[in-house]
Amino acid sequence: MTIWEQVRKVLRSRKFWALLAALTAVAAGLSSGQIDVWQAVQAAIAALAVYSTGVAIEDAGRAPVKPEGGDAPQQTQR
Repeated sequence: MTIWEQVRKVLRSRKFWALLAALTAVAAGLSSGQIDVWQAVQAAIAALAVYSTGVAIEDAGRAPVKPEGGDAPQQTQR
């Protein structure tokens, strides 16, 4: 997969746009003075953690299933 295909995949991701919306809300709250810097840092870290967890869960769903009693997936013969 090329870098541009990866960028396109990220830009189509709802998780990415939710992250961007959360970070925009943090920036708006910080610039308007409704939250202080420490609260903004906490909110940004929380948003990034949620995004990272969502991507990890998605990636785990794509992993090959390991057979019972073994560590490596079995190879299929063609």
